[in-house]
Amino acid sequence: MALPFTLRQLEIFDAVVRTGSLSAAARDLHTAQSSVSSAIDELEKQVGQRLLVRRKAQGAWPTAAGRQLHREAGIVLHTAQEAGRILQERDGQLRGPLTIGVYQTLAPYVLPLLLGDFATEHPLVELSFVEVQHAELMAGLTSGAIDVGFTYLHEVPAEVDHQPILERPPYVLMPADHPLADRPSVTLPDLTGEKIILLGDAPSKANTLRDLDTTEDDERIAWVTSSLPLTRALVGKGLGVAILVQPDASPWTVDGHPVVEVPLHVEDGNVFVHIAWLKPQARRRPPRRITEMVTFAEANFAPHIARIDEDRRLRKASDIA
Repeated sequence: MALPFTLRQLEIFDAVVRTGSLSAAARDLHTAQSSVSSAIDELEKQVGQRLLVRRKAQGAWPTAAGRQLHREAGIVLHTAQEAGRILQERDGQLRGPLTIGVYQTLAPYVLPLLLGDFATEHPLVELSFVEVQHAELMAGLTSGAIDVGFTYLHEVPAEVDHQPILERPPYVLMPADHPLADRPSVTLPDLTGEKIILLGDAPSKANTLRDLDTTEDDERIAWVTSSLPLTRALVGKGLGVAILVQPDASPWTVDGHPVVEVPLHVEDGNVFVHIAWLKPQARRRPPRRITEMVTFAEANFAPHIARIDEDRRLRKASDIA
């Protein structure tokens, strides 16, 4: 059976829905507005339904049938683009766009490795990134706006695949003159009576509250902030201690107060960094550039963080000396 439309017609229809008008779609596709209008007219004629409501001064928007077609058109166009890239990749080179989403506090540790080493290995992959909170990252993955995400494991939607690439033990950040600062490690009972500075975005907040077996309205919670530098600064000022997993290269806060990281021994307290991506639809595999990113992260992320930890240890020893 002959198809009732062409890929070009679907591409034009998609552009009109995305941009909200025929003129904007024409600019987006670098073609004449008359060509866009003709393609939409022919598409509506072929499918036998009105797909767009068109108003001169107000633009264009899809009808109910148009919304349904647009959802399916996105899948068809994506599949066609991937088929083209697969043929191009027969020379062994990965191609195409890849948007990386990174949980904000992980970004300094993840992005230099990916934008440097992965980009060097695969120069034809068009990398871009967004730094987001966990909920935004999951929403971006499920909508397709983000291809690959890096975050701590926390409330992952059923549509998202993920696997661990790094395990991080927790530590207690405290002022350098704190009575527990010279301990080789501490336990939760050691923190009884301590005020807590809570790094406030999930999953960091959830992990800390889980470790403390408490809730955010606990009177021990002195301050809540979504900023890691501010968390460190509040601790350095002596306003509380913080339970963290993020490494930091400096024994000083941004405002010059010395702080120390004391390992925290807590059962099942280690936190896992995960790489995440949208599950493929039935009979479809994820694009090869996504699977290669997963393979790269599995092989390189843990050694990369281990080098950061070692450099951090040496720098802190040098600063203290």
